[in-house]
Formats: sequence, structure tokens, C-alpha cells
Amino acid sequence: MGVAIDQIKPGTIKFSVQLYKPGQKAGGQGGKQETTFFNIETKSESIFDAVRDITLQLGRKAQFSHMRVIIINEKTAKREDLISLLEFFYRDHESRLNTKVLISEGDASEFLKIKPLIEQTVTQQLNRMQEIGNVGTGKVPDVNLLELSQALKSQVPNIALPVASIKKDVVMLAGMAMVYKGKMIGTLRGKQTENVLILSDQFKSGVLQIPCGYVRKDKKNLTESVEILKVNTKLKPILKTDPLKVKVGVNISGNIGELKCTKFEKREDQVEFQKKAQKLVEERLMDTIRFTQKKRIDLIGLGNQIHRNNSKLWKIWKKDWDKRYSTAKFEVKVDFDIRNTLSIVGKPLSDK
Repeated sequence: MGVAIDQIKPGTIKFSVQLYKPGQKAGGQGGKQETTFFNIETKSESIFDAVRDITLQLGRKAQFSHMRVIIINEKTAKREDLISLLEFFYRDHESRLNTKVLISEGDASEFLKIKPLIEQTVTQQLNRMQEIGNVGTGKVPDVNLLELSQALKSQVPNIALPVASIKKDVVMLAGMAMVYKGKMIGTLRGKQTENVLILSDQFKSGVLQIPCGYVRKDKKNLTESVEILKVNTKLKPILKTDPLKVKVGVNISGNIGELKCTKFEKREDQVEFQKKAQKLVEERLMDTIRFTQKKRIDLIGLGNQIHRNNSKLWKIWKKDWDKRYSTAKFEVKVDFDIRNTLSIVGKPLSDK
């Protein structure tokens, strides 16, 4: 059902697997809860050998066609090239390329010991958390083995992977890991995660929180929210300039989720609110762009886009792309459209 990989020391891997118990019921007699899974750990210099050693404890060969997730320890991801580390799963005929990949804070094997909240196994829970978290919150990248290999074999071998943590015996996805040329170099948290997904045109839907202090100073401690329904982002590099100039166009549409300080009593009120939202998103996107430039890591797919559109120029730029990206001049323009207030009342319901 799932795999956890921890490097104990250079050249030695602890390989942990979670297996589903055949025919096991979720509940036993008298309402006694029975576990539907068990974990096995092996150690070896290679993953292939560690996989074969599972039979020494289980008496059966491990079968990987139902595997949901691969969890890689943060320290391991910083030391090892991920494609090289996961090579067994790309060659094995049982492994599926839609298996999710994520990074763990702390030992990856500890995540397999956590009791799931609603699913039968924590590995299935992590699988669903990636899928639904990506579509519903916009705070989680959804990456599988195929997408990981495509990204790390592309002209700009960078990608963002989800990061899992354990808080009070509950597994959470808490941002994204920045992977640069196959190895993890750091993490992004909170709004930065959402911003990277928006800039790379991977944002599905989520919630934009707008501090009332951004609209009305007398209610600065309150926050309004907009349900983002659709985001479309286009990068337009101007190739004949030095430093490189990039125009970022973002179209966002959504509905009002909560009102605390804004009143939609006339059309001008909606226009003003949209302008405030546009300015807020533009500032946040620029902050994240500057952060990635400081780290010299292109997570938004700009280099790969230039390669597709102008391969001749890319041959010249590729060797110093990190430097060229870090000095590029970005111009972000957001078009924000409020479709509906979801109520006939165009003001905070607490107002009299």
C-alpha cells in the first residue's frame, strides 16, 4: 500500500513497507477494532535487495501494483538524487507510474505507524490528501512518479513535491519541497505554495483570504474570503531584452465566501473590491517570484516554455539559466472577477 525510504547512513537504506491484510475486516466481534495493515522494515545498500528481503519476514513476495504513495525522508531527499533513488520503481513491472511521491519531515517510516482517521490505511489517506488537497485547497502539489521523472528529465530539472508532517499523531500536508536538479534544497510554506501553483498554472481551486485592513483600516483584525473557482496563468517572456523581461498574466474568477467589512451596494463597490483583490494577489505573487529568484530555482516552468518556443535560443541560455532567471524582470498583472456573492445580501450578515 505504501513505501517509506530513510537513508540511515550514506550507502545504507531503511526500506519500510505497509501491507494490507488479506480478508481482514475493519471491526472484529464485540466492536473491537482490528488493524487492517502491518508494516515491515528491511535494510540494504539498494532498494531492490531490500525489496527481496521482505520475503524473509513475510514468507511471500511483495506486490507493488496497489502501492499508493512513496514517502522519502527529508534528509534523504537532500542527499540523494531522487530519480536514482527511485530507479527500482521505474523499472519494476508491478509499480504504477501514478503512485504519489512526497517528502516527510522526520523519519518516513514513522508515518506508516500512524493510525488513519477515516481510510483503512494511512498510505491511502496520504494518497487522497494529495488528490483532494490539490483540487480543493490549492495548497498541495499533486505529483506522481511519472510527473516527477518528466520534470527532472526536462530542460529545467526542478519540481515542487508535497511535504508531510506529524502533529499530535495526525498526518498533515504542510507545504512543498523545492527540488533542484534532483535534490531537495528547501521548503515553501503557506501562501508561497499557493503562489507557485498559480504561477505554474497548476492551481485548481481554493480560498483567497483578504485582510480587512487591506480594505478598511478600522477593521484590520478581520478577514474576508473569496472562493477561487478558476485560475488561468500565462507567462510571456520578452526574449530580446537583457535582462530578460517576463509578463505574467493571471485571470482569476470566484465567488464571495465571507464578508466582514465590504458592502456590495452598487456596481462601483464590486469593482473597488476586485481592484483590492487584484493588488493583493499581485503583491503576493511578486514576493514568491523574488523568493525563487533569490534561491535561483525556476519552479514556474519558464525555462521549459522558452525551450519549447525557441529551442535555438535556449541552447545558448541553458548553461546559465539559473543566473538569467534570478536577474529577470517580472511584471505581474492580475484580472480578478467576482461572479457571485452567493446571497441576495451584498454586505456582512452581521450588519444591521
